[in-house]
Amino acid sequence: MNFDKSVLFTLPTKIIWGYQTAEQTGAEAKKAGLTRVLVVTDSGIRKAGVLEPVLRSLEKAGLGYEIFDEVPEDPGTQVVAKGEEQLKSAFCNGIVIVGGGSPLCAGKAIALVATNGGNIKDYEGFEQFKKPPLPVIALPTTAGSGSEVSAALIITDEERNYKMTIGGWACHPTVAILDAMLLRTLPARQMIISGMDAVTHAVEAICTNLATPLTDAVAYEALRLMVENLPAAAYSDHLEAINFQLYGSAMANIACGNAKLGLVHALSQPLGSYHISHGLANGILLPYVMEYNLPVCEDKFARLALALGGGKKAGTKASLAREAIELIKELYTIVDFPDRLTEEIVPKSEIPRMAKIAMSRSQVKFNLRQARESELIEIFEQSYKGWR
Repeated sequence: MNFDKSVLFTLPTKIIWGYQTAEQTGAEAKKAGLTRVLVVTDSGIRKAGVLEPVLRSLEKAGLGYEIFDEVPEDPGTQVVAKGEEQLKSAFCNGIVIVGGGSPLCAGKAIALVATNGGNIKDYEGFEQFKKPPLPVIALPTTAGSGSEVSAALIITDEERNYKMTIGGWACHPTVAILDAMLLRTLPARQMIISGMDAVTHAVEAICTNLATPLTDAVAYEALRLMVENLPAAAYSDHLEAINFQLYGSAMANIACGNAKLGLVHALSQPLGSYHISHGLANGILLPYVMEYNLPVCEDKFARLALALGGGKKAGTKASLAREAIELIKELYTIVDFPDRLTEEIVPKSEIPRMAKIAMSRSQVKFNLRQARESELIEIFEQSYKGWR
């Protein structure tokens, strides 16, 4: 870490964590001064009945609401515009989001456009808006994106077939309610893909040049919680495992929200154009980037091995660092997560183009090991070979 300049750690979002905390939604909305809210979600969540405790809570608090359940996977500018139109026609002054990464991003985008006008494309980048968004209360139904505590949101620009990153400190949700009860019907595969996204957030947070002792502490504990609990959270109805996986996911995003992200996210961004989910892309790429970062992250990975219960045999710092990568790969094996990209997902001929796009991403400059475009090409090539 460079101590030549000051560092910032911030968490504007109020976090409420625990079973049946969705029942506090109405009270928190009233505290935020809301009178009528737009409930942003997707049709699957609505059909599964996951909204019910949230809606009951809003009714109990005497708040009106409109439901916008048209958010697709990888939401784009059109759905943001449609949601903002419904918000205005229903005279809503705040947003309650119930969903995974897609509804969370869409809802935060709707809140931003509602106060600033125009199209969400106008605000691509960081701090490109003048007015703070409407208040947002976020209830995640997956344990992965961490968007419920994040300043960032990702929206697809359909014209460019490009996933935009948009954000600013005011884009942090006002309140995040982490209720494991909302995740009990989540399919195992979605729990795993979301979980590996969160694991990537935490690993990336310790591998940046903005990491601090505080962000490291949060990231290491997030990784311990997730590696211990993700398999049971995915393959059983073990509510405590789901509870800790959900908390670990939020912690991971708190860490990377302050320490920033690295090469995995730079490399995964162009993969989004091929409709591979963000969590799947990040998870596949993570071990290859860890291998690339190993020469400059030996201390970090050695500590990670200890955090994950490794180091039971006496060894060198180098052997501990290598063990950390193996422990992460062991998690992949346990949850049956893929280890490679395939031609069916993205043709290998696209590697040079994707590397060029990745090189333009801001995450490259935050990665502890500074990469050249040729090295990004090599990482992509390795990811087609697999490590198993």
